[in-house]
Amino acid sequence: MPRRTKIIIAVVVVLLLTALGVFLYFFLKKESALPPIGGTFPPPTDEIPSAEEGPPTTLPEEIPGPFEPILRQLSKAPVAGFMLGARSGEPIVRYQERAAGNIYEIEADGEGEKRLTNTTIPKVYEALWSKTGSSLISRYLREGSEIIESFSARVVPSTSGTEGELQGTFLPRGILSAALSPDGKKVVYVQEENGGSSSITSDINGERREKIWESPVKEWLVSWPAAQRIALLSKSSGLASGLLISVDPRNGVKTLLLRAIPGLTALINPVKPLVLYSASGQTGITFSLLDETSGRRSPIRLTTLPEKCVWTKDGERFYCGVPRVIPQGTYPDVWYQGVISFEDEVWSSAPDTGADERIQDISDKRGLPIDLINPEISADEKFLVFMDKKSGTVWSLQMKE
Repeated sequence: MPRRTKIIIAVVVVLLLTALGVFLYFFLKKESALPPIGGTFPPPTDEIPSAEEGPPTTLPEEIPGPFEPILRQLSKAPVAGFMLGARSGEPIVRYQERAAGNIYEIEADGEGEKRLTNTTIPKVYEALWSKTGSSLISRYLREGSEIIESFSARVVPSTSGTEGELQGTFLPRGILSAALSPDGKKVVYVQEENGGSSSITSDINGERREKIWESPVKEWLVSWPAAQRIALLSKSSGLASGLLISVDPRNGVKTLLLRAIPGLTALINPVKPLVLYSASGQTGITFSLLDETSGRRSPIRLTTLPEKCVWTKDGERFYCGVPRVIPQGTYPDVWYQGVISFEDEVWSSAPDTGADERIQDISDKRGLPIDLINPEISADEKFLVFMDKKSGTVWSLQMKE
């Protein structure tokens, strides 16, 4: 091979090697400058620090949200009636079960249920409680007959630590309606007399009877909302006009509060001259407030029945079960008869300001709506306790922390 050719080949090889070296230098430098892909795991022999061992973590301060009302079922079986009281400031519920007539006690938050009595009274359909919780009237049909028995009783605890019993006396048979005084020491009842009716007050044991009212009409519902006030309401029907009368038990003085109102039902304020009442209207129900002092009648924006309401202890507010929908019908007849049931929400209202507040809709664990009746409110307005008209069970709604 000529010498000139060898020199050319050598130069070409050197240039190629030089170019390759330059290329590799810059390529590898570029690759090493790229960030690693994925995470970097510790070697197998290293330990990952636990949360306790690692640097302290500062979490943002948690801001509590508004209290969510809590609905609780207090009785599993139907009850004849209940009362809401307190012990050491804690709200307590007492109720009489419908099937056997035993008395139970439970805290309003659903804790501490216990049976207080083992006195069997079968098929009690109505239990009327005093506000003290120590006395009640159990009403039931005498077995095998249509005779109404009214047993006026006291809850007597046992001295041996076992269950107590109900002790009392029977009031006259055939009583149409009855109520206990707020202190539980006296009773008022309506009974038939000479084709009409009379209203009688007596001690809880039936002694010292005194007639305070008589009427040619038999169908009256009686209540005792305040110590010096007994209320007589004609049995309600959307097909008839109703009357509401107040009677002073001390002297028998009568006051006509409402008259000529179709489908009238009412709830008297225990401390103020105010009356909630409903009437049967062309489209269903109208709900209003009567100021006894001025005689003024004012419509209420909420639409419900007084049987679904309760006044607070100071008389400033009332709480109600308010139906979400009220189908057309003759009220309260179709509701009394069970033809229509309501799906309720709980509302509160202050008559002085007209302020209404929706608390919560209510339904059981299966999502079935509750038709609220006979509500009672705790003194601090923390618990609303009521019955479900359809199942006859007792419930509580906790509205505050």
